[in-house]
Amino acid sequence: MKVFSQIRPINLREQVADQIRTAIIEGRLKPNDHIAEAALTQQLGVSRTPVREALIILERESLIVSVPNRGCFVRAFNEDDVEALFSMRTTLENFAAELIIDRLSDTDIAHLRDLIDLQRRHIDRADFKEVRSVDMAFHQYLINLSQHPMLMRNWQEIVAQIAAVLYLRAEAEPDYDEYLAIRDHECIVDAYHARNLERVKQENRRINERVAGECKAAVRRLQKRRNGKPRRTRQRLQHPVG
Repeated sequence: MKVFSQIRPINLREQVADQIRTAIIEGRLKPNDHIAEAALTQQLGVSRTPVREALIILERESLIVSVPNRGCFVRAFNEDDVEALFSMRTTLENFAAELIIDRLSDTDIAHLRDLIDLQRRHIDRADFKEVRSVDMAFHQYLINLSQHPMLMRNWQEIVAQIAAVLYLRAEAEPDYDEYLAIRDHECIVDAYHARNLERVKQENRRINERVAGECKAAVRRLQKRRNGKPRRTRQRLQHPVG
């Protein structure tokens, strides 16, 4: 009896893109690191074609930049980038709120509260990788409820950038109070539960403005650290991305 089916190389470019994306978001690839195609093909065991296609995907997501005759580098975010990201996030989240405020069910509210509880447990255990994952799942759930294709597409274009910037905040502020996100999410859910659209929008603006300020401060702090160190050649990809 046949137990297993033959493994087929489906969506190789997506798998490669996901590994590089995760390495950037988790800080294993740093801003300005050079991403060498040859190193990727060797480490991932794939040909250059899916690697090149993956790099195109990540460039569209604004996680990497391509420099003619030099190759691809991990994007270094500046303060203007951070401001643009979080102002767009506010716009998208508030548009989603307009679409879902009257159709959010008790089951949806309960699920959001469950996510908050799960995030709190991960913080208690200092499992910050899962903390980030649940945090993004909370916001993704609200965006998906909109069932608005262009809204969801625009959200997908910024979500990885936001995750990368939040890692920079964590790197700059290792003692950051992660429970702030718990209180933020509780305020959002309470406003949705009250069916108070203006309050939801106000909370989204307040939270995103504060987080943008924190991330801009992190960018400044990390840049100051880099400027204070001896200059070195840009890091080439030499550690596992998976």
